[in-house]
Amino acid sequence: MNTRSKNLRSGVRRLEILEGAAEAIRRLGLQGAGMRQIAQACGITPGNLYYYFRDKHELVYFCQDTTLNALIGIVREAQALRPAEAQLRWLIGEHLRVTLDERAAGAAHLELDGMPKPLYRKLVAKRDRYERAVRAVITDGQARGELRAGDPKLAAFALLGALNWAARWYRPGGDYSVHSVAVAFAEQLVQGLVADGASKRGRR
Repeated sequence: MNTRSKNLRSGVRRLEILEGAAEAIRRLGLQGAGMRQIAQACGITPGNLYYYFRDKHELVYFCQDTTLNALIGIVREAQALRPAEAQLRWLIGEHLRVTLDERAAGAAHLELDGMPKPLYRKLVAKRDRYERAVRAVITDGQARGELRAGDPKLAAFALLGALNWAARWYRPGGDYSVHSVAVAFAEQLVQGLVADGASKRGRR
């Protein structure tokens, strides 16, 4: 097996482990889920887990970095849509799909406390990049007259705050599906941002 094939296989295995880790983290909490509990949830030995991740910090970093990469991809897709209402609805639905999916570690992607400084700085830089991209969607929508005038930074904070908080309370298999949460959030959050009359114009 060449180096490229080996790296691809390792990357796939790390993603598979991430799904098992998500189950342990949802059940025990980020602090309560140690490497032994995560390995058990993945159906592997702790030694095998340490082969792919040196410690829990590296595993959590991989979880957060993978989530942020997906979110940045989503906002790029949203930027190609029109009008702004469609952009926001896509962004809301896909953000929730990524962070609430039962294979995701949910609120773990928000936990930065205790991370080693080099990893912390990388994650903060990528999180800020995502926030700026969301802010740009709002700014552009305001410039086209499709979104209400206001401070785009505060609007982005309000939107992302609501979306990220859902990862704190959502439980797969509970009263709500990811789809139902996305629909409800889109209806409530988008209407507060769309300019009067813009929604009707965009749907004609």
